[in-house]
Amino acid sequence: MSIVKIKKSCRLADEILAEIVENLRHGKSEIEVATEIKKLSKSRANGLAFPSIVAFGRNSANPHHSPTERKLKIGDVVKIDLGVRIDGFCSDLTRTFFTRKPTDFQRKIYATVLAAQKLGIRKVAIGISGKNLDATVRDFLTRKGFAKNFIHGLGHGVGKRIHQNPKISPKSKSNLKSGDIITIEPGLYFPGKFGIRIEDTVLVGKNGTEVLTSSSRKLKILKIG
Repeated sequence: MSIVKIKKSCRLADEILAEIVENLRHGKSEIEVATEIKKLSKSRANGLAFPSIVAFGRNSANPHHSPTERKLKIGDVVKIDLGVRIDGFCSDLTRTFFTRKPTDFQRKIYATVLAAQKLGIRKVAIGISGKNLDATVRDFLTRKGFAKNFIHGLGHGVGKRIHQNPKISPKSKSNLKSGDIITIEPGLYFPGKFGIRIEDTVLVGKNGTEVLTSSSRKLKILKIG
C-alpha cells in the first residue's frame, strides 16, 4: 500500500472537486459535469478511479446514480462523488451541495449525515470490526428516525482498487489494522425528493485517524447563476 500516493490522489480529488463546483452553472447537465471531471482527472492525475456520480435534484436520492442529460436548476440538491488514480492508487470523495437556501428538513438531514460521519470517523481504530463500525453509525441514524433511509454500507477499503477489503458494512468480517485506508460515507436518501451523502477517505494509523480528503464539509449554497 502506497500511503504517499493515495494522499496525493486525495489531494488532487479535492482540487478537482473545488474547480468543478466553482464552475457549476444553471443549465449544465449531469453528463457535462461528469465529462469535465473526467478531463480534469486525465490532465491532473492518471484518470478516474471510478465513473463519477453527478446527481441533481431528485436524482441525488439514488446512491449509485449514473449521470444523465438532466440539467442543473436553482433549487436542486447537487451530489458529486469522484475519485482519481495516481500510479494505480485511488481516492474517493463525496460532497452534497444546495443551490438555494435549504428547507428546514434539508438542513436537518445535512446536519444528521454530517454528525453521523463525524461519529464514524471518531470511532475508527485499530482492531474495531467493520461490522461494529457500521453498526455504531447505523444505530445513531436509527435513533434519529432514519433507519430506512441509510441503504448502503458505511464504507470500504481503498487502494489499487476503489472497493476492496476491509468492508465497513453489516456483513463485514474484517477488523481494521494499522495502515488500512477506508471510506466513511453515511447517506440518507428520500426517493423522489433528494439524498445527501458525505464521504471522506481515511487512514487508520497507529497514532490515530487521519482524514486524507480535505474539502470542507460545511453546508454550502452554490451560486449557479
